[in-house]
Order: sequence, then structure tokens, then C-alpha cells
Amino acid sequence: MDVGVFEYLKVAIYWASYLYFPAAIALLWAIAKRRGRLRLAAALFLAPLTVLAYARFIEPRILVTREHEITLARCMADAGAARIAVFSDTHIGIFGNAMPIARIARRVNAMSPDLVMIAGDFTYWLKPDRFNEAFAGLGGVKAPVYAVMGNHDVGLPGPDVGAPLTAALKTIGVSVLDDEIAAIAVAGGQIEIAGLSDLWAEHQNLKLLEKRNSRPRLVLTHNPATVRTLLPRQSVDLMVAGHTHGGQINLPFVTCALLPSMCRLTLGGYQETERGPVFVTTGTGMVGLPMRFNIPPRIDVLNLRWNAC
Repeated sequence: MDVGVFEYLKVAIYWASYLYFPAAIALLWAIAKRRGRLRLAAALFLAPLTVLAYARFIEPRILVTREHEITLARCMADAGAARIAVFSDTHIGIFGNAMPIARIARRVNAMSPDLVMIAGDFTYWLKPDRFNEAFAGLGGVKAPVYAVMGNHDVGLPGPDVGAPLTAALKTIGVSVLDDEIAAIAVAGGQIEIAGLSDLWAEHQNLKLLEKRNSRPRLVLTHNPATVRTLLPRQSVDLMVAGHTHGGQINLPFVTCALLPSMCRLTLGGYQETERGPVFVTTGTGMVGLPMRFNIPPRIDVLNLRWNAC
């Protein structure tokens, strides 16, 4: 697998970040031993450097969970409920500080969901011969797991590893639903998951959504902008997606100024749209820079309910 020059630069930034520790020691020494402008300069340099160190070394390892109460707008033949754990964008690969899959799996089990949905972008320049090892932890998830591929998994950008990744996930019990539908029985009723392949790959089978039935239909896809491509006749009770990372570096006003198209929909959480409701999970991994700030890795739990007509 050929890694591009920009990826080498990103890896260099990852390893260069360890220079923070000797730099911090030197700056703390200057603050303690020097006076006047030199002391002030050392303090002013150490403060933002420490914020960057927090974003590199600490926040990417803080795994949080959030619970959400969602009632579907459409009534069904029977009332029901489901507890669904959702995460995405694990981006296992060139950044060694990405949240480990085994830790995610343990936390998911602790939340006792009826099922698990993974909204793509498993990899970040990860070689296929590492797939089995990297994602083995998902085999320990007690609830049924359903997933779709993300843009990084299918070569947008990077190599297209969709086929070997799908095969590796299936061997550990993860059902990959790229342009497929699965009907699932849970304790609180029956639901349907329609998986759509990645939007940027441009071959989503939207015909899956044209026939409406009496079960709740959840659409699992990677990019939440998929909802903008739907037609009114296409049935979506709730779309679940990832892709945004919540901005990854989440600065008030600044992040949305840099990512306006994402913010017009939502960087994370529940949002009503003209084509149906969307829930966006903000991911657990990183691309670009090996940092997360003000948006720690997260698993969302959707306490989903629907009423009888």
C-alpha cells in the first residue's frame, strides 16, 4: 500500500508531538528561574503548547457516552422500542492514538444495547493484513452489529480496501449492509436497517427506500449529506450517519466557518430535515491531525421509540 507524501507528513507530526515534553520542561524551568520578559514569553508559549498537547495526548483517549431519547414521527402497526449503540470513524491506521476498538467494544457491552450500528470509516491507511487484529474486539460485542463502509474505506481518499475489510468484518460477526436491507427482531419489536454505501462513491442504491412498510426503517450510511439526495417518496424514519467528527477540532464559530456545508446540516446530534430526521455520531478517531479538541471520542446510545397507529 503506497502512502502519499501528505500522510508521511501527518505521521511526522504525530511523532514530533512528543517533543512537547522536553519543551515543556525547558519552559517550566524558564518560568521558575527567569524574570521579566523572558519569564512572560515562556509562559505565553507554554500555554497554547499545552492546549495542543491536551488535544494530542489526552482528549483522543477520553471515551464518552451520550444517551438520546428519540420518538419516530411515523406511527407503526405496533408500538415498540429499541436501544441502539452508534459509533463511527474509528480510523484505525497511521495514528497510534486512535481509540482502541477493544475499548469501544467493552463500553458498548456496558451500555447493554439491543443492536449496534457503525457508520463507516473504519480505517486510515491501515494495511489489509492488519484488519483481523485491529478489529478483533468487535467480535466480543454481545449485541448484533451492523455497519457500512465510509469514504476512507473505499479509496476516497487513499486505497480502496472495502472488499477485504468487509470480508474481515464478516468473519467476526459484523454484518456489512452496503446497499442491503436487514430486518431485525429486538425485544421491543421489529425494525429494518437499510444500509447505503458511501455517498462519494456515487453508487448508492436509493431504490431500497422506495417501498414503505409497517416497520420502523433506519437508514445507516456514512455521510449525513446523503439525506439531501433523497426524493420525497423514499422512506426514512431515521438516518444514522457519521463522517463529520464533530469538526474534530471544535472551536466555536471557527469550525463552522471552515466547514460550512457540514454545519448547515449538523456536526453532531439529532436534526430534522425536509427529507427526514438525521442523527450524526461524532466519531472516535482522527484524520488530518492526530488530535481532537472539545469533541472527545463518543459512543451514542439511541433510545428509540415508536407509537402504534
